[in-house]
Amino acid sequence: MDNAKINLLKLKLKNEYKKKQEIKTQILKSIVQNKKIKPVYRAYANVVLQKRKKSAYKFKHVCLKNNRSSSVYNNFYLSRFVLKNLALNNKLQNVKLNSW
Repeated sequence: MDNAKINLLKLKLKNEYKKKQEIKTQILKSIVQNKKIKPVYRAYANVVLQKRKKSAYKFKHVCLKNNRSSSVYNNFYLSRFVLKNLALNNKLQNVKLNSW
């Protein structure tokens, strides 16, 4: 095969891969934003999006536990009230409380 044909095939494969990845990110974003899905699945989809360095939300961060948008911590996507409640019940690992 010519180098030109090989280059065209490589470009087609790259474009198909990019399209598949875009579709996957769109599906993950819709899972995170859908409030009827269980929080476990939403949290997992959010973790996968964070690994891809994509944000699931357009404007504000929304808490995964209670679906509110006020005072949401960026790293965990949980509100500070939910974080405090989980910390007081000893359900958070490797997280330190400085002050609330």
